[in-house]
Amino acid sequence: MKIDRNLQRRILETLREAYPGHDHRELFRDVEERSGEDDRIVANLIYLEEHGLVKSGVRFSLSGEAMYSGAAITAAGLDFLEDDGGLTSILGTVTVKLHADTIRDLMLAKVEAANLPAEEKSQLKKAITTLSTEALKEAAKKLVSAGMDHAPDAIALLRTIIGI
Repeated sequence: MKIDRNLQRRILETLREAYPGHDHRELFRDVEERSGEDDRIVANLIYLEEHGLVKSGVRFSLSGEAMYSGAAITAAGLDFLEDDGGLTSILGTVTVKLHADTIRDLMLAKVEAANLPAEEKSQLKKAITTLSTEALKEAAKKLVSAGMDHAPDAIALLRTIIGI
C-alpha cells in the first residue's frame, strides 16, 4: 500500500466539509470517484486514524473484507488542515515558570562550582542572595540570552544529557 498524501488531503478536506457529522457515503464517493481505488482509500483512512486525524469507520469482517460505515474528521484532523495548527498549537504551548528561589539557587550553585578565589565567590553569593525579585528576573533574562549566544555549546551539552 502506498501512502498517498494527495488522497489523504482530499479525504480530510471532504470530511471537513461534513463536520461535525459523519460522511454519509455521498461525500466518501466523491473522494472515491477522484481516486478510483477502494483499497487505497481504506488504507489511507486507517493510516489517518492511526494518527488520530479521523475516525475511519472501517471495520473488517472475519473473512478480512473491509466494511465502511462512515468516517469523521477529528479535532486533530481539523487543526492539521489549519495553517496555524488550530487549537492544538495553542493548547500545546508549554510555559515554564521558575520560582525566584530556584533561579537564585541555580546561580549560587554555578558560583560555588566556579574556579574563583574564595573572596570573589563570597561577594558574588552575597550579591545574589540580596537581589530583589525584579533584579533576579533581569539577571535571569540576561543569563538566558548569554546562554543562547553560546548555542553550539548548549547543543553539545544537550547531546551529552540525552546520550547522543
